[in-house]
Amino acid sequence: MVVWRGWGILALVIPVIMSLSVGLTLDSYYGEHYFIRSAWAMPLVLGISSIAVFMVGYKINSKPGKIVIDPENNEKIELKTTHSMFWIPLEYWSLFILAIAILMYLSNIGLIHKG
Repeated sequence: MVVWRGWGILALVIPVIMSLSVGLTLDSYYGEHYFIRSAWAMPLVLGISSIAVFMVGYKINSKPGKIVIDPENNEKIELKTTHSMFWIPLEYWSLFILAIAILMYLSNIGLIHKG
């Protein structure tokens, strides 16, 4: 089960759409299953998608909220939508995606054992 708030689901959607589009393009140009078999293609796409996730997350989470005043005690309250997945803000998911890309690349070139 995936739990998200606002546009937090983009942490999954952006890497999946980028991987599918680049994978289909590379497979049609270089031959079937090139995207999966190459050591660099998937980690590179995940690295680029981590940048996209960070930029989108930072942009939508840094928007100011709406300030309202509580009529009972005249206290100011900021109403703001948080865009997160599994209670982690969207821009921080870029770090997880980048870490997966680095580990995947190191595994593909043989620096990490594929036990």
